[in-house]
Amino acid sequence: MTNTYTYTAYGLILSVPFPCPVLIPAPAVGARPDVVVAYGPVPRELSKPLFSDDDWKNSFTWQAAPGCFLLRAGKRAACFLVEAGTKITIELNSAAEMSRVIHHFLHSVLAAVLRQRGLLVLHGNTAITAQGAVVITGTSGAGKSTTLAALLERGCSMLADDVTVLRQAGNGGIEALPGIPHVSLCDDAANGLGIDPDDFPRNPLRRAKSVIPVADSMSHASAPLRAIYFLKHSAGETMRIEPINGTAKFAVLQEWIYGPLLPQEHPAIFSLLAAVAEQVNFFQLERPVNKWTVPELTEAILNG
Repeated sequence: MTNTYTYTAYGLILSVPFPCPVLIPAPAVGARPDVVVAYGPVPRELSKPLFSDDDWKNSFTWQAAPGCFLLRAGKRAACFLVEAGTKITIELNSAAEMSRVIHHFLHSVLAAVLRQRGLLVLHGNTAITAQGAVVITGTSGAGKSTTLAALLERGCSMLADDVTVLRQAGNGGIEALPGIPHVSLCDDAANGLGIDPDDFPRNPLRRAKSVIPVADSMSHASAPLRAIYFLKHSAGETMRIEPINGTAKFAVLQEWIYGPLLPQEHPAIFSLLAAVAEQVNFFQLERPVNKWTVPELTEAILNG
């Protein structure tokens, strides 16, 4: 019989057939899981996919249809089938490395679960400031995780790294959900924050980054969302911050949605997108590409 482990993430209880130390153990003994993960056969392809992507250089391919998401994550990982936001089937490949399997499970696979449950999933990091939660999105290398880690150093609480999840609260406001208590940092960013990256395991897919546990800074409750910051590099010498308004907000959301949106799964997701655009402040934050501006960045966000 396969052992099972029970964890919590994004407000869900997960029953998983492998240990996953980066997740928070579920507090309630015997609680019924929201999502059950099991080993088993996974089809090579979906019968009627609406979206697909098979261009990733490491054989990372996926297909999506209403209520189904299929991920083939390469020879050194596994194939995953996500169904109805409640069930995940994993078929390990012969050369599977569990660190890679867990990485895909915590990112693309859980993101698919959350989308299927009608939540808005963004590629970004989230911290709780004194004024409310802030989401940090941006291009690769723009400093999302570095800024998150710097905010934690300033006493903020963490909600998410890489996978940010939003929902509409009972009062109609937008709130961000608590995710997984770790941050991935490249060596120079870690060193700049006084962290020795060699003290921590490497990200299995991005070896230039270390995975830093931050359980002590993690919030276990959702928080009202105050702002979304879009980070990008600039060729200038100074940092600039500008508000994003109107339809440009939708462009930012569409660019940083994590995975495909299928209206057939949850038509209400577009009402959620509209509520986020209406209620939440958006800012574009440009930082010099060749200058360490993390202290300035964090001050701008904390005082924004």
